[in-house]
Amino acid sequence: MKKLISLAVLVFCIITYGFGQHNVRGGDFEHWRFVATHQYYEPDSSIFSTLDTLNYAPTPPNGNSAYRCDTAHSGNYSARLVTRSIALLNVTIPGVIGTLKTNWLTEKAILGIPYPYGSNLPFWFTGYYQSYPLNNDSSAAVILLSKWNSSTKKRDTLAYNRLVFHGIVNTWTEFETGITYRDQSKTPDSLTILLLSCAGFNATNMFGSVGQVGSMAIFDDVSLLGFNGLPMLLMPSVKVKLSPNPASQYMKIELGNSVENGDFEVYDAQAKPIRQVTINGTFGQIGVSDLSAGIYYYKLTENSKLLNSGTFMVTK
Repeated sequence: MKKLISLAVLVFCIITYGFGQHNVRGGDFEHWRFVATHQYYEPDSSIFSTLDTLNYAPTPPNGNSAYRCDTAHSGNYSARLVTRSIALLNVTIPGVIGTLKTNWLTEKAILGIPYPYGSNLPFWFTGYYQSYPLNNDSSAAVILLSKWNSSTKKRDTLAYNRLVFHGIVNTWTEFETGITYRDQSKTPDSLTILLLSCAGFNATNMFGSVGQVGSMAIFDDVSLLGFNGLPMLLMPSVKVKLSPNPASQYMKIELGNSVENGDFEVYDAQAKPIRQVTINGTFGQIGVSDLSAGIYYYKLTENSKLLNSGTFMVTK
C-alpha cells in the first residue's frame, strides 16, 4: 500500500455548511451537471459533492476521482470513484463522493450538511456497490452524526459507522448496517456521508490516507432507514407541509411542487399501511379522527418513486 502525501493547505474539518433548495437530490445519483472548464461531471445536488475541484489541469489526463457512470443498480446512472494522483499538487487522493465541499477562502475541506430530519433518527444505512480494488486495497462507506458542544467548543460524535468492502465485487451488492449510536438522547445537527474508493482514509486528514492509485468503487441507491425500517430520503425532492401537526380530526397536506396521481400513504408504529390518499396538484387532506394517539409515518410517492417521507403526531 502506498502512503498518500499530506496536503497541508487543506484540513479535514467536520463543520456544517448552508445549502439551498435548488437541485436537492439524494443518493440515487441520477442527476449530474457538466463542468465545462475542466470537462467533468459533478453531482447536481446540494448534498453530494466531490474533490474534483482540486483538479487544475485544463485538459485530460487529469486528477478527477469521481465520475458519472451508466452502470446503474436502478435508473440510468451511478457514481464511479477512482483513487487518483494529482501531479500538479503532488498528492494522491481517494475517489470520494459525499457531503463535502472545498472552501478555498479558508483552505479547508468542509464535511457535513445541517441535519435534515428534525428529532427523527435514522437507524439503518443502506445502498448498493461494486468494488474493484488493486493490490489488496478496499473501498468504504461512512456515516457520521454529530452535534456541536457549546461547552467544549468541539463536535460530539453521536453515531458513527464505517463499512469496509474487501476483494473484487463485480455485481451490484447491497450493504446494510444498523447505525451505531453512542448517544441517542441528543438530536444531531450535522449529517456526514462519505462513499470512497479507498477505505484507508485518515479521519483527521483525508490527504494523509493510505490507498492504491487506480482502485475503483461504484455506488448507487444510497439511503437511510428510520421508523421501523421505513425509508428516510437523504433530501426530499418535494417539500411536504402538514397542518395542524399534531392533529386530532384532519390534516392538510401542502406540497412544494405539483404532483400527478401522487400517493400519500400513512403507516402505524408497526410499519403497517393504514391509510392512503391520492393527491393531484399541490394540496390534499387526510382524516385522522379514528386513529389512536401516537406517532405515524408517511411517505409521498409519484409513479412508485419516493418523493418525501417523515412522521406526524395524532393527539386526542
